Amino acid sequence: MAEDQVVERFGSGSVRTGEPMGSSSDPQQVNVPEDGAFFWRANERPAELPGKVSLSPRKMRNILLLAFLSLGGILLGTNYALRPNIAVLNGTDVFGVAFEGTLHPANEIRVTSQSLGTVSEIYVKVGDPVRVGQQIMRMDNRDSQMALQQAAAEREAARQNLASFRSRLAEANARLAVAQRQVDASPMRQRGDSPKRAQANYDQALLNYNRTKKLFDSGIIAQQELDAKATELRIAQDDLENAKHLAGASANLERDQNEQASLEAQATRQDLLEQLRQADLKYQMAQQRTDETIVRATQAGVIAEIPVKIGDSIPGGTVLAKVAELKRMIADVPVAATMISQLKSGEPVMVKLPSNPPSQVQGTIRTINPLPSPNMTHSVEVEFDNPTLLLLAGQPAEVRFVKP
Repeated sequence: MAEDQVVERFGSGSVRTGEPMGSSSDPQQVNVPEDGAFFWRANERPAELPGKVSLSPRKMRNILLLAFLSLGGILLGTNYALRPNIAVLNGTDVFGVAFEGTLHPANEIRVTSQSLGTVSEIYVKVGDPVRVGQQIMRMDNRDSQMALQQAAAEREAARQNLASFRSRLAEANARLAVAQRQVDASPMRQRGDSPKRAQANYDQALLNYNRTKKLFDSGIIAQQELDAKATELRIAQDDLENAKHLAGASANLERDQNEQASLEAQATRQDLLEQLRQADLKYQMAQQRTDETIVRATQAGVIAEIPVKIGDSIPGGTVLAKVAELKRMIADVPVAATMISQLKSGEPVMVKLPSNPPSQVQGTIRTINPLPSPNMTHSVEVEFDNPTLLLLAGQPAEVRFVKP
């Protein structure tokens, strides 16, 4: 509108170029700069209604250029902000594209409570390194302490009973040995050999009978003497048979008595041994329950989480601490279904860690989830070494797959 007014003002006068504007004394003659033709070209435009704004081609070009630059900046910023997602959703080549993954330890051990108890002491905090068997915390369980004391008393009683039996058995063996030595020291004729004496008497009676019979046959002695010797022979024969029978019975009786005594002693000893074994087993179980009140690290690593605090009463199976093994880390990367077919387990990967200063390590694809998530991406686990042993769980990392 201002340009139109200027043109109308100077439209009827003669314009002379090359002189400064306003230097002429003729009010109808105006000197304009070299670009005064602009006003003349503007005057040649058709008349427009008041209040309507019209733009020159030059301004229109500048405005359009500015609009395109603004739109390009917006698109560039959006592309940078959504770079991993755009690559996942629209890309066709997975190699060389930067993906954003979430880090977590390759191995995380959960230390749980073995029985009911109350947390009484905690010896470590998150971030502390621990070794195998190191005490992490202690539980207070009075029932287990009482059970241990009772089991210890029962085991001691069983040990005393077994020791007393062994002492009595040793005494009985000693008495038997003394009696055996006394028998061995007695004369041969006074030992328990009745069958031998009966055999000797029988042999002597048989010899006397034979001699008497010869004398009777010679007519030297009478029939009465022969009959007497025959009677003595029969008595000696009966005594021999009875002695043999009695000796056999005595031997069997002695054998049975010895066997019975041995079996009784063995049974008593086995009973006492079984009682001691049961007492030992009960004590070991009580000791184990008592040891379970002391929570120890089952694997070396770094304490990643302690979800309990002192004074908490917890049941058995509750997670008391999480120990992370930081030598190996995992980057969980979402990859679009259209790109997942280009990846295979064991292929190389470059991982840029969010350390200070940032570092880059090489890893490999460990697993590829065949089932997609609701946003149609597959989870790819990338495993790599963590030589600095930094606790990077939950932090983002830039992952680039390398073409094999």
